[in-house]
Amino acid sequence: MPKMRAVQVPSPRATFEIVEREVPEPGPGSVRIKVQACGVCHSDSLTKEGTFPLVQYPRVPGHEVVGVVDAVGPGVARWAPGQRAGVGWHGGNCGYCDACRRGDFGDDLTDASVAMRVSPSNPIAAAS
Repeated sequence: MPKMRAVQVPSPRATFEIVEREVPEPGPGSVRIKVQACGVCHSDSLTKEGTFPLVQYPRVPGHEVVGVVDAVGPGVARWAPGQRAGVGWHGGNCGYCDACRRGDFGDDLTDASVAMRVSPSNPIAAAS
């Protein structure tokens, strides 16, 4: 299986380390993006310092990426290999409903975003 390089935090308050991991195949409804640029935000710094709740280690920070779709999983209709893609964290918004198309991500009422926002296992979302 092909390998990729990633930067991970092996444990809370540890130094970043470069590791090799297997390149995952995208699952149903998902795409795989070959990352060309990655931002590290405040929640990533909290993860590195060990203050973000419920984080399992080792952890690869950086959930804000730009790159090129290089594989699509079953059931993906809107994306194809070779397309540029950018990903930011919006808590599981669908991107299809009227609220999402207006940019009103707080009013997305799809099952995925509602479950994410109010799940008791997600104290950040449950508190918001």
